[in-house]
Formats: sequence, structure tokens, C-alpha cells
Amino acid sequence: ENDWSVVKRGWDAQILGEAPYKFQNALEAVKTLRAEPKANDQYLPPFVIVDESGKSVGPIVDGDAVVTFNFRADRMVMLAKALEFPDFDKFDRVRVPKIKYAGMLQYDGELKLPSKYLVSPPLIERTSGEYLVKNGVRTFACSETVKFGHVTFFWNGNRSGYFDETKEEYVEIPSDSGITFNEQPKMKALEIAERTRDAILSGKFDQVTSF
Repeated sequence: ENDWSVVKRGWDAQILGEAPYKFQNALEAVKTLRAEPKANDQYLPPFVIVDESGKSVGPIVDGDAVVTFNFRADRMVMLAKALEFPDFDKFDRVRVPKIKYAGMLQYDGELKLPSKYLVSPPLIERTSGEYLVKNGVRTFACSETVKFGHVTFFWNGNRSGYFDETKEEYVEIPSDSGITFNEQPKMKALEIAERTRDAILSGKFDQVTSF
């Protein structure tokens, strides 16, 4: 949940029909925006398709059916919170449409999000992290906020928390607010390296993972 502004931009375009760019067809939109300096697929500016009067032709409204899917679970869980949580407070949604909503998968089994889904999530058991800890291998995992889930949640089979707190230590290096990896690719590499070095030199751990 490092960048709610991404979800807000999507919400504004897809739910409210509002975006900084307006086009009358998607092909024109993609060609125009891909030609912008420093354009890339992940951060292509949001746009909406409008009719001749400039009105958005496809916002999500009451009665619609919506299915969300992505190979990355984090953004899907953020969107599910925006669509499902009545006390959502990450940004002003303006309006919340009454829709039939499901995820392709349940992207977070602990939070049960989305609450409705089309395909049961895979059950991942006997991960290497669990195996190591239960065999007495002391482990250390470290990364910054953007990648912290890669060395904890995903590494442990889409499961948060420790298997055994006495044999594990997770360290999250907070990301700089508002700075994304496409703007600063090195991110917190130095800080992560220093904490990883300290963990190795401490002699407390048998397995060290950082990213």
C-alpha cells in the first residue's frame, strides 16, 4: 500500500469518469500518450473515452458488474478496499457505485478480499521459509516498503506474520513518501545493504534474504 495515488487516479477515471486526458477512442489515447517523453506502460497517464460532447462514455455506475484481475495482488487488494470498505479513508471516493463486484481470485486470504471471487486461491504449503524455520534455521529478511512483501508475504506463501518469532526477524526500511522506483531505481539499496550486513555480522542468523 505504498502508493494510494495510483488507485485514486484509477478510481477517478473508472468510477467518476474524470481524467486529465480525454479521447474519443482508446487507440488514439494510447498512441498519443506513449509518444510523451518518459512514457511507460506502468505509469501511462489516466484517460477516459468521451463522446462528441466531451462526456465520459463508460464510467462504472450502479447496476454494473465488475471483475478485477492482476498478477500482482497488492494493487488488487487496495482496489478491493476502496470498493468494499464502508469506512475507507485513503482518499475521497466521492461516490461508491452499487455494483456486482468480484475478483478473479481472492487476493488476500487473511483479509478475505475481494469478498467474492471467481477462482479459489491456490493453497501454498511447505514454503522454503516455513521449512527452514521449522528445522531450526534462523532467518532474517529485509527490504524497503515497496518490496517488503516479496521477502515476507510472498516468500511465505501469501501469508503475513512469523512462523516462529524466536527464529525470525523481518526488517522493513520505510520508502521515501511519494517517490516510486521508476523515479529512483536504487530505492533504499544502501540502507538495506547496511542492515543485511549487520545481520550477517551479528552471527544470529543462518539464512539472510534481502531485496
